[in-house]
Order: sequence, then structure tokens, then C-alpha cells
Amino acid sequence: MSISRRQTLQWASSLLLGVSPLASATTAAASEASGAGRLSLFAGQIQLHGHTDGPVGKATFFDPRGLAVDPRNGDILLADAANALIRRITPLGEVSTLAGGAEVRVSKDGPALQARFVGPDALAVTLDGTIYIADSYANTLRVLRDGVVSTLAGQAGRQGYQDGHGTAAQFNHPVGIAVDPGTGDVLVADAYNNTLRRVSPEGRVRTIGGKPGVNGHRDGWLRQALFNTPVGLAVAPDGTIYVSEYFNQDVRKISPQGLVSTLAGQPTRRGDTDGRGAAALLRKPQQLCLDAQGNILLADGGNHKVRRITPDGEVTTLAGQGQLDKVELGPLPGALITPYGVAPGPQGSVLVSSGEAVLRITLPA
Repeated sequence: MSISRRQTLQWASSLLLGVSPLASATTAAASEASGAGRLSLFAGQIQLHGHTDGPVGKATFFDPRGLAVDPRNGDILLADAANALIRRITPLGEVSTLAGGAEVRVSKDGPALQARFVGPDALAVTLDGTIYIADSYANTLRVLRDGVVSTLAGQAGRQGYQDGHGTAAQFNHPVGIAVDPGTGDVLVADAYNNTLRRVSPEGRVRTIGGKPGVNGHRDGWLRQALFNTPVGLAVAPDGTIYVSEYFNQDVRKISPQGLVSTLAGQPTRRGDTDGRGAAALLRKPQQLCLDAQGNILLADGGNHKVRRITPDGEVTTLAGQGQLDKVELGPLPGALITPYGVAPGPQGSVLVSSGEAVLRITLPA
């Protein structure tokens, strides 16, 4: 997020305390037919921000952030942060607004289009279509169910650290979230508390890893492990948890038994290197997700790349060039501007939020 947009959202929270869509579609289709990898426009407009709904090239976003897939129909849900909106994108790139009011940055529950957010950053969707939203700049966890937005946990506008139920709990910039398929709990990367939290569907919050106020890196059993600004979360079907850490420059793995290890990257060492485990280097990693094969897809924000990490820690680059800070569509690797959110896309592609748009990475056959 640019400084001006970040300041805008911080100010709002303090109050509470040129690409042708036809050409893009044509080139994307051509790349699929030829088996070549390509970066193309999926939704929004690369350099133009706004809050317009509609098809590719007409719809606009304002600092699009986290992405998630609706398992019922393959639609993509987007946390449109600076617009303070939750948007829906069909597999064909048609955008509509699900919840919130454009650039009205307050915390308000109620019917979806009357509800308001401060700065939604990430979201997760359950099998029945329930959407959990990390309203990061409000320090709350919200839920959109049956057309109504409610606050599940946290106190709007009040940052802190406290386990408890509902508004008795406190967060400090909750970012990455994921639903545990075994329990239905929501896992939260509570970034500035350096902790991982577990929230029951009824809103009971408890800390499962990390120590509030302590920046560190320590592997081992979850209760003794230390984290440094965890920002991304994904949970595998077997209960394995993956965590990206912005300032530790790595991705951690938590086994179903609770053993924490470093899967890729070197703690506190920034860089841009593919490789296995500690031989790979990352720079300010952001959100992550899992693909259909169980690989991790990571928005490597500081390197302006999307990386793929196998379950055994092998890191490769899918798209982006570290030396460029712009969007450049066309044959891979293309170029990205500070990618943030990632999600599996249609026909085995990868979606990434970058600039003011959501881009599609069509991988080589």
C-alpha cells in the first residue's frame, strides 16, 4: 500500500478511538491455446482507481488486497481496502459489490450494503458461503452471512491484545485469516501482536502461538514458537498451517501436531533467490494460499513476484521481475507492482492483486 493510502486508512481508524480488456482476453485465450505462460488482466484497471462495478476494463478498485475463492461457484471475493468494500468477481471478470460503502471508512454492522468497513485486508470463505473478513484497520474480525455483516470479535478502533469472547477480545492489526476445515474455527495472523489466534464460530478468541509484543523467530512446539509480523495464513485439508512473516522474510509450517518449522527463506535475511528451504530468499512476503496440488502460492511483495513453494520447501518464481516496479502484461515472467493477495484462478491459473487490478497468471502447459 502506498504511504498516502496507508495514512488514509490509519486516519480513518483513529477516528474510531491503460489496458484494453478485449486485447487482454484475446491474448489470455491465445496463451492457453498455445500452452505458453502469460500475465493478463482479470478484473479492474491497472492504473485507474475507483469503485465502479462491471466487466473487465470497466470495473475499478482502490488498493485491492486479499483474495479468496467461493467454493460454491468459483467466484473470487476481494477485500477492496481503500474503498472499504467487499467485492465479488465472477470467473469471467465481472465485478459487483457485496458489502460496504465506497470510501466511507467507519465500522458499522447491518445489511451488507448498509454495513461499513474501515480497511478490510483479507477474507476467507466457508463451504456454505459464509465470508470472514479481517477489517484490519478497525482491529476486528467481521462476518458476512445471509446478507448481513456482524462483528465476530474485537473492538472497533481499539488496538490491543486480549483473549476472550466477542468484543472482550482485542487484536492489533489482524491480517491473514483462514478457516480450519476440521473445526470451522477462523485462524488469524495478528500481525502487530506477533501472534496466531484461533476464533471459534461463536467468537471466542484464544492465542495458539507467538508471544504478544515479542518480535522473534523460534521453531519448535507452537506454544514456545516466536513469530515476527505474521501476515498470511493458509490451512491444508489435513490441518497443516502455513504462515508468511513480513519481517522474518520466511514461510513457516505448523504440523497438525503443533510442531513449527521454517519451510522456506532465512529469518530476517531479505533476498530474491529460488531454491529449497533456507537456500531460498524472500523479501517482505504478503498473503499466501494453497493450490489444488497442495503447493503454496505466495505474493512476495518486496520482490514484486509471485512464488510457488512445494510442501517440501522448493521455491520457484511464477511471475514478476524483482528489478521492476510496474505492471507489464504479456509472456511470463511479466512484471508486477507489489503483489499482495493470491488465489487459485479459473482453469488452473493463479490470481494476484497488483496495482489497482487483479491479474491472472496463466501457467505454461
